[in-house]
Amino acid sequence: MVKQTKQRIIGAILLVLLAAIIAPLLLRSPDEVRVALDMSLPPPPSLPEIAIEPVVDEHEQRLAQAEIEADREAIRKAGEEAELQARQQQGRPEPAEPVPPAEAPPLSGWAVQAGSFSNADAAEAEAQRLREGGYRAFTRAVVQADKTLHRVFAGPELDRAAAVTLREQLAADQRFGIQGLVISLAP
Repeated sequence: MVKQTKQRIIGAILLVLLAAIIAPLLLRSPDEVRVALDMSLPPPPSLPEIAIEPVVDEHEQRLAQAEIEADREAIRKAGEEAELQARQQQGRPEPAEPVPPAEAPPLSGWAVQAGSFSNADAAEAEAQRLREGGYRAFTRAVVQADKTLHRVFAGPELDRAAAVTLREQLAADQRFGIQGLVISLAP
């Protein structure tokens, strides 16, 4: 065969193949093309629900909550008595705004991490600002590799739901606007 005839046969075969590929696309209606190109994702797989077990069992939570309420009531009464005595001694008619006392954090439960600072003074200042805003707050030093971080926590709470509520309150509070992390306080 002559070279020119071979090239014509190959060209004709390529044109027939190209026509076989393109013709169905051109002859389809727009709806058929849309259906052919419509790709739907399968439904997401169902994941098993993971039950979060409390760090402290319910009996210990009830006992601790009762103790906390008793301590709060005792502090409130002591504060009212001290305020009354101070007003009587100084003759001030207007009551002073109470500042919640700094509480020692519990050994376990849930808290909202409100910040992390490399400077201990800055962390304590943020904790004090939270306390002045009416929240319970404390700091903890955490050693990581070659540096120490000072973390500020709001709370603590005995159950996770209360800590989540506290986080939402901090986020909604215009004075702070803290988007904290709910973390478990392990003993």
